[in-house]
This record gives sequence, structure tokens and C-alpha cells, in this order.
Amino acid sequence: MTHREHLAQADRFIAECKNRIARQREIIATAYEDGHSTGIPVSMLRALEENLRSFERHRLLILDQLKNADRQRLARTASPSSVRN
Repeated sequence: MTHREHLAQADRFIAECKNRIARQREIIATAYEDGHSTGIPVSMLRALEENLRSFERHRLLILDQLKNADRQRLARTASPSSVRN
């Protein structure tokens, strides 16, 4: 898988996680309104939020790898050994 494919996958994971977080917040609100315990749903929300932070950190790593790959590609094309007379 290329860096760009990894980036697209990370973006999908982030979007899906954000949707799950929004849904979990709805579940918590409904449970609270109905007088049910929210301990477990809140715990699940915290886990989802930590997953989101992990996905976002991973995305930043992928972006750094893309930048490094671009710099290396530019360095190779600009190096004197790649210039023909």
C-alpha cells in the first residue's frame, strides 16, 4: 500500500470514528434522559475518543512520511549525478 493509500485509509478511519463518537454521545444523552446509568456508555465514549486521537497521530506520521518521500525525490532529481550533459 502506498503512502497516499494509507493516508486515505487513515482519513476513512478518522471519519468513521467521529461518526461513532457522535452516535455514542446520542446514546449517552438518551440513557441520561431515560434515567439509565451512563457509566458504561461514557467509558465507551472515552475509548472511542482515545482511538480517534491515535488515528489522528497515525495520520500525522503518514503525512511526515509523504513529505520525506517528496524531499528525497526532489533531492534525487536535483543532484548533480542525475543531470546529463
